[in-house]
Amino acid sequence: MSKQDDMTAYLPPFLTSLKEMAELLKAEAPEFDKQNDSIFDLTDQLFVPTATWGLSRWEKILNVPRESGDTDEIRRLRLISKMSNIPPITYRAIEQAVNRFLKNPSAQVRLIPGEYRFNVDINVCDLQHMNELIEAIENMKPAHLAYTLRGGLNETLQIKDTVILNHRRYRTASELKVGYSVTLNNNEVVLT
Repeated sequence: MSKQDDMTAYLPPFLTSLKEMAELLKAEAPEFDKQNDSIFDLTDQLFVPTATWGLSRWEKILNVPRESGDTDEIRRLRLISKMSNIPPITYRAIEQAVNRFLKNPSAQVRLIPGEYRFNVDINVCDLQHMNELIEAIENMKPAHLAYTLRGGLNETLQIKDTVILNHRRYRTASELKVGYSVTLNNNEVVLT
């Protein structure tokens, strides 16, 4: 249903039959469509995930520097990271922030007990926007904590190997006699 049909539906029947009213609606309908599009575009700029031309305003408000060559997606990620950086920071908050920069959220943040550090484990296949990821971690983590960014592969490995375990008991010097072997008994177990 077009905008002209919508506007016609609001009018009483005696007005819709007038030729002048039909021409007036025909001229006004595209203007109302443009106005609605402008309103929706403007409301999109009020939210970082949908903003396009309003990203520069958000960067100014949040004091986030824009670097040349940044795409809108990277700018959005940087702004969302800045907005969600609310202390106190937990390992889950860091994990969520790291997952925003990955194709498939697979990051795991693990605290190391007794040490002032944590590990960030990431699937290598999911890595993208590495510089922005490191910058987000640096901005979020408490200043006294160090971290290790560890990349890995999330694949199952099947290892096939054979191990031969020998449990030998040797004879003591008093047990040795001519013709006897040096070993008293030789238990061999094969593990596969």
